[in-house]
Amino acid sequence: MTSATVCSNAYIVEGVLGSLPTVALVHPSGAELVVALRGATVLAWRAPWGAGSEEREVRDLLDGYVAESELLAQEATRSGLMFPFANRVAAGTYTFDGVTHHVPPAPGEVGTLHGFVRLQDWELVPGVDAEDSVDGAVSVELATCVRSTDVAGYPFDLETRIRFELTEESLDVTWSYRNVGRLAAPVTAGWHPYFRVPGHATIDALELHVPARATVATDAGLIPLDGEAAREVRAAVGPLGLAGTTLDTAFTGLVPDADGLARTRVLDPATGAGVEVWQERGNMHVYTGDGLGSRARASIALEPVESLTNAFNRPDCAQQVRLAAGEEREFRFGARVIAPREG
Repeated sequence: MTSATVCSNAYIVEGVLGSLPTVALVHPSGAELVVALRGATVLAWRAPWGAGSEEREVRDLLDGYVAESELLAQEATRSGLMFPFANRVAAGTYTFDGVTHHVPPAPGEVGTLHGFVRLQDWELVPGVDAEDSVDGAVSVELATCVRSTDVAGYPFDLETRIRFELTEESLDVTWSYRNVGRLAAPVTAGWHPYFRVPGHATIDALELHVPARATVATDAGLIPLDGEAAREVRAAVGPLGLAGTTLDTAFTGLVPDADGLARTRVLDPATGAGVEVWQERGNMHVYTGDGLGSRARASIALEPVESLTNAFNRPDCAQQVRLAAGEEREFRFGARVIAPREG
């Protein structure tokens, strides 16, 4: 039986109890999803793992917050929804339609980054149930609003919904947002999850595959260089062994498969097992987690994003981020288990 339940006692992940409400999905296969209403933040994704039916057990594939205090502090922005801007805005300042705005850093943060809906409480959209869908998925949909008076430096009105669909082997996300104000608004979205491969305490024995035509070149503050200087042409990445490899790097010019989706993979080269992140467009930002203290390199951030970092300040992204009054846009992405090779 599929189910979606709002937990009244709320934040329960790996035995940690707190006061923030969560939504839990359970699939007949045993796959599970736990989402906090604070930020629509995925706390846990678990799925059957292994080669044969008797060997498969439900394992953690996402390295999320393990305590409510981590979520409140936004430590490492684990599974953060980045909106209405993704990654950094240089000096927190941008100009849109001739008006200059300044968005201050979020409390406790030193720079303006990752947007601010990750700090908001989202609401469960009633009546959403994918139990009878063709692929047997169970789903939940959450929604929130951005009002022109909410955050200094962002005087625009938006409505946004995100739908999580869970199957035995996948977590698929459909994110829509609409400009409900009277003026055009700058908007771009991204997701900041950390993935782990069961059986590996660190990412060092894994390899990375990114189907990209270019690496994004940045300055010391991780702001992309101006114009075409930001795009360093290269062949697709992979297989790239992660031992000794440090990345906090965006890749652009993603090459889609025949179905139109670009797929980034982190794999155990010995077995072929791993996790795949797909996206319909945009860029892929990869972070190997080297600066995360005791959890350094325990997992890898594979971040699908619509635009380059600092897109609000880039003429080459101006049309990409512009959302006219009344206009709606959708961004689709997700993750899938890659089973071990047979034999």
